Amino acid sequence: MTESAAHCPKHPDFCFSFTESLAIFVGVAERMKRWCGLGTPTSKVKTVSRKGVTALMYHHIGPTYPGTHRNLTISADQFEHQMQQLARQGYVGISPADWLHRVRDGRELPNKPILLTFDDAYADTAQYALPILKRYGFSAAVFVVTRHIGGTNAWDEATGSGTLKLMSAEQIRHWASQGIEFGAHGRTHADLSKLSPDECANEIVGSKNDLATLLGLPVVSFAYPYGIYNKTICDLVRTQFDLAFSTEQGVNYLPSDMHLLRRAHVDPDDSPAEFWLNVRIGGINWRARLRIRSRLKKAVRILLPAHAQK
Repeated sequence: MTESAAHCPKHPDFCFSFTESLAIFVGVAERMKRWCGLGTPTSKVKTVSRKGVTALMYHHIGPTYPGTHRNLTISADQFEHQMQQLARQGYVGISPADWLHRVRDGRELPNKPILLTFDDAYADTAQYALPILKRYGFSAAVFVVTRHIGGTNAWDEATGSGTLKLMSAEQIRHWASQGIEFGAHGRTHADLSKLSPDECANEIVGSKNDLATLLGLPVVSFAYPYGIYNKTICDLVRTQFDLAFSTEQGVNYLPSDMHLLRRAHVDPDDSPAEFWLNVRIGGINWRARLRIRSRLKKAVRILLPAHAQK
């Protein structure tokens, strides 16, 4: 029992939970007001620090198909709304190479940079997401499963998931010419931790070579399939790529490990407030979300008269 709770005999856990809930509510409300520019002209919204950048992680943009992972699918309308809001607040899309130049060479970034990433290179990404990005002037990075270019999501189909088409070689080359950066995501989307050293090298080095041959360009970035890695995997990735992305949440700063860069997963059920928390603090995990929601509800029950809650 906490010290504050000990002084509240009628509600043994009230004081602690209420204090936390109220602090969360006031803090989030005030930050959201500032972050979203509520009541403030966009030109006066405070810009973010140039020391860090958030990477947002998307997978499938477009319609939800039967049997596929709903939590990995964002509708085109929802995605466009998010990009519209980012653009209105002055955010500018950067690429992994831009962040690399910032860290290595000190090259300046826009005042409000955002790094948009898309795993697996679905065909719907080219059909829906990339035209929206072009419309709002955003750059982005797409991570390609190189042995399945022009095919389907075989790694998900093997576990009973529905089928989704992947980008073709022509689509990849076209969007690379439009400023979209492509990175490697393994040859077959295998769990690298379950492979032998030779198999792991084939996935990592092979995907880099496959994509470099397709694009005729150096490939600087890698995304760990399923976000799974260990020291051996990470050490091999360091020898092949300038930077690599995990699925750990948080903001990336100049001292951050360039081969364990953080990303915030964008969920289709995210509220506008949760989306902005992703943007501003690099994500909030589901356990924390449940705690916040639970404490806010408890605070409302205690603060409001019973008749006002009906």
